[in-house]
Amino acid sequence: MKNNRSAAHLADALQARGIRVQRIDFADEDVTTLHTQAEQLAHRIGGQQVTINFTGGTKPMTLALVQTLAADLATRPGACEPHLVYCDTAHQRLDWLAPEPVSEPMRPILRIDDILLTQGYRRLAGTGGHHHADWHHNAQQRAQLTRWLGEHSAEIDRFFGTLNALAKAALGENENRFEPQQYFEFQPGGAAAQLLKKAQEFNLLHWNGRQQVQFRSRDAAQYLGGGWVEEYAALKLSGAQPNGGWEPRLTVEHVDTRTVNELDAVLVHNNRMLVVECKAARPGEDASDWIYKLSQLARAVGGQLAQPLLLSARPLNASQQARAREYRVDVLAAAELKKLPAYLQQWLRGP
Repeated sequence: MKNNRSAAHLADALQARGIRVQRIDFADEDVTTLHTQAEQLAHRIGGQQVTINFTGGTKPMTLALVQTLAADLATRPGACEPHLVYCDTAHQRLDWLAPEPVSEPMRPILRIDDILLTQGYRRLAGTGGHHHADWHHNAQQRAQLTRWLGEHSAEIDRFFGTLNALAKAALGENENRFEPQQYFEFQPGGAAAQLLKKAQEFNLLHWNGRQQVQFRSRDAAQYLGGGWVEEYAALKLSGAQPNGGWEPRLTVEHVDTRTVNELDAVLVHNNRMLVVECKAARPGEDASDWIYKLSQLARAVGGQLAQPLLLSARPLNASQQARAREYRVDVLAAAELKKLPAYLQQWLRGP
């Protein structure tokens, strides 16, 4: 098919794996042209062994490949009967129609970069470099607190919004300006006070026990302002052991449009991708918009089998939950965050 960038992206992914690729454009304006091109291709192939994957393309193209190309190769003197295969990706199965009808499970061969390249994306940044090394170090240093936050997110639900607002005020709009001292409008108690005491133990802030709080650094304010959800996801994903790899804080760029997107975390297992988005603030009126964007982005970078997963420290309302179901976005919010390990195990087992 001409002018199909998907073919170019697939070629890039194969070449990145060291596989030689020759791209042959098929004009699919009419059936006659398709069959003529299939006959010409059979002549070029000669006696070489060929496997025809007829999973993609239009129905006329599939018929041309099977009825003309395969039939010609099967009857051409000196030629080998072609292997015909259909990839049932939804069921992770290869269905061979020739030379003998047989089905077999797909092998887990795709990794993160394979899927990204096939979809027309490339990584701009991953876990390498000093910035990401520092992030991993800090995440490990406060892993105990991060796990505690995930386990108790339901009890601290309402306080998250207040803490997020103070962290945002401390960070300000300018990266060169930091105002660490902030004030609550009330004196925190209960689970909120317990959180502040634990954060103080990890040297993330100083709390005077009343209404004054002082963040120790910009990194501490970013963590307490919502970054902990991303670190919680990373802790749980690191124990999942997917066969295609996982990565937090991945920045990707589309090779054609140069559009840049940041992914909180991605995981690949059995040739499928899980795209994780982390939110700490209460979803506002535009929640439906970013749920839709997550759905679109996940399938853009990971294909039709990609699964978007939203992790939210705050609960979603009924309307937002309905929108998530509409766009097939899985959600773990508030008290459900601690179910992430069980969710991951179920996703790894497949549909």
